[in-house]
Amino acid sequence: MNMEKPKINRTLIHIVSRFSNWQAADIETSFRENDIYANQNDWSKFIKTFLMSLGIAFLVSGVIFFFAYNWASLHKFTKLGLVQVLLIAMVGVAVFSKLNKNVKGIILMGAGMLVGALFAVFGQIYQTGANAYDFFFGWTAFIALWVFVSNFGPMWLLFLALINISIWQYFEQVLGRVDEVKILDLLFIINLLYLILLKVLAHFCLLYTSPSPRDRG
Repeated sequence: MNMEKPKINRTLIHIVSRFSNWQAADIETSFRENDIYANQNDWSKFIKTFLMSLGIAFLVSGVIFFFAYNWASLHKFTKLGLVQVLLIAMVGVAVFSKLNKNVKGIILMGAGMLVGALFAVFGQIYQTGANAYDFFFGWTAFIALWVFVSNFGPMWLLFLALINISIWQYFEQVLGRVDEVKILDLLFIINLLYLILLKVLAHFCLLYTSPSPRDRG
């Protein structure tokens, strides 16, 4: 009977070292041999990803501050057009470029944040009178497909944040005075179910996770 060799990870090494006389130097060597410690290449990729994420965040912030500062001097079609052109460009790069999946996911997340900016600009121009929960609920609904298709962790995190804000604003603005403890209990249950869903998707390899150094090997 062919049994698959168990993968050596940090938890397994800690358990073995706790109930054995394994020396600290040997434990450190095992960490390095099994690619548990991040090497120079891993740190380089992390820094590149972090800087790109920071750049996308600054880009979206710049768009928001641009409209805030020049609101009175811009025509309404210019306001909507600028956001839409930038949004389409970012989605196009995320879909049609040959960049790696992490970079595409970061760009698509920036596009997801621009969806909120587009809704905000539209609501300010036409004075839709929408409550805050309408804004966040619409934002959540319109990026839902991107979240499921991209299977990118930060997109799921943005999606969860929008769900929580939408529910909180709905209880505050529509249902009126509701016990905050009950709202927090409901959010806890929703977030727990959300976490279980992600764990199930990751278990069946339906959720994208960054490959380990050994897998990239």
